[in-house]
Amino acid sequence: MTPYLNRFMTPYLNTFITYLENLQRIVEKIDKHFKDDPSILQARLADDMFPLVTQMEIAIGFTLRSCCPLAGKEVISFASDEKSFNGIYAQINKTMDYLRSIELLDNSEKLVLEDMAGPAKVSLPAHQFILCFTLPNFFFHLGMVYSIARANGVILTKGDFDGLHQYPPGFSFE
Repeated sequence: MTPYLNRFMTPYLNTFITYLENLQRIVEKIDKHFKDDPSILQARLADDMFPLVTQMEIAIGFTLRSCCPLAGKEVISFASDEKSFNGIYAQINKTMDYLRSIELLDNSEKLVLEDMAGPAKVSLPAHQFILCFTLPNFFFHLGMVYSIARANGVILTKGDFDGLHQYPPGFSFE
């Protein structure tokens, strides 16, 4: 990575990388818990919600939906047609490598970014786009991954989600 990055947007880039690392550890725990059984990847919290694998792909994709335009690049995706643990690991690793390699534009905080929120067009100044659109959606889908995993018996803590909380094995609030 080059020594200079836009000082206004760099914290967001670093936040995405940190939480992609957390997502990777969560995926590893899901994979280990289900011993390579890919059926978990189709689990949902409710019938009308996306399955686990799609929640993972969308969370990962939201990082690129903001960081690519901030670097003056077309939005790319490393999602694979292979809906498997290996496909998700590859998508996470390629996305993190890409995010670590880009240099944000010197004036990226002054850009207006556009995207779609379902059928609605979103057009916001970069800072607002990240705070009001990208980060909430990223964390929503990351939260869905955590929730689907927990609902299916994977032992996770808040520390797995945020990388900060530390609880001893077997800890419970009950």
